[in-house]
Amino acid sequence: MKVYLSSLILLIYTTVSFGQTESTTRSPYRVYRTYELPASLVVLGTSIFGYRQLDRYANLTADEVSRLNPAQINAFDRPVAFLDPARFDGAQKRSDRFLNISIASPILLILSQRIRKEGLDVLTLYTTAHAINNLLYFGTAFSIRRARPLTYNPGLQIDEKTGNAKSNSFYSGHVSFSTTATFFAAKVLTDFYHIKGWKRVAIFTAAAVPPILVGVNRMEAGKHFRTDVMTGFLVGAAVGIGVPELHKRSRKTDRLSFQPQFSRNGARGLAVSYTF
Repeated sequence: MKVYLSSLILLIYTTVSFGQTESTTRSPYRVYRTYELPASLVVLGTSIFGYRQLDRYANLTADEVSRLNPAQINAFDRPVAFLDPARFDGAQKRSDRFLNISIASPILLILSQRIRKEGLDVLTLYTTAHAINNLLYFGTAFSIRRARPLTYNPGLQIDEKTGNAKSNSFYSGHVSFSTTATFFAAKVLTDFYHIKGWKRVAIFTAAAVPPILVGVNRMEAGKHFRTDVMTGFLVGAAVGIGVPELHKRSRKTDRLSFQPQFSRNGARGLAVSYTF
């Protein structure tokens, strides 16, 4: 996930550099950047160690690989286990390229003077969205061990099927992170400019293209099954849209609030509360 984190860091730096204009517009969001921004940056920073730990946890031995049976894969996913290994490297590079494009897509928002004036708030929302997405991804990937499609592929040698990061197929982090980024950009754009109807549909349709390209290439690289990609897309879309939407609703009512929480054992988090 180095490509994901490096792209995100570059985008944060660029947004901070160009998004410091004094705010004179009314943002559609109530942002708690005093603690949301530092908390999300801490989560993203510590995610580096999380990915390393996940890779080690998702290790497969030769004995485990020998017990894998393609017939036990559901019919919808099974064809992905038999794709041409000669195309794996090229597909891997393309998926990383499209992920980079996705992560960088919100930078286009600073072209809008209206949004640029709220640059720090938008940055806070963006880092919060990715922090939440990281937590969801780790919670799922550490809980569910699913061998990657390439571990079933008869065209690969056993040493190419074993080792680290071979049983964290579910779900696709690349697709989830990509969708979070592009759908976040679409959500913020349509909220600031109050875009409705078919124009809104067209914007979100365009936002779906980069994550779809990421997903197709992740499958062609032997990394994920179809259901892995589809789940990653749904999770990313929910986070990319949901985080700005919750802050938008918080702006309209005092019943919805976000507060940091600290437990005695040192765990930290963000509590979302709604008063009826």
